[in-house]
Amino acid sequence: MGFFFSSQESKEPPNRSKREKCWESRDIFFQCLDRINVVDPLRNDTQKLVKKECGTEDKQFQKDCVASWVKYFKQKRPFDKKKERILNEAKEEGAEVVQLPGYRK
Repeated sequence: MGFFFSSQESKEPPNRSKREKCWESRDIFFQCLDRINVVDPLRNDTQKLVKKECGTEDKQFQKDCVASWVKYFKQKRPFDKKKERILNEAKEEGAEVVQLPGYRK
């Protein structure tokens, strides 16, 4: 068993087209979550709704991405949403976003 892969998955890292397909499936799943106003798909109180309303998208996401990526993206989503909200609030208040050297967006 590899470090990032279960025994059922390919041992090869995803190539560019597989990564792009993964990101596309992630975006479709996240759009569904936005439609039903779910920020954190891993919370116990939202899992039933997510499964009911976005089950098809979630299955495709899991099919198209390495399991560790699915977990990472789902865990990262609440942070990204919070960051987006804070930046939007700051912008509305007239704050200027300053890009620091060496800092990625």
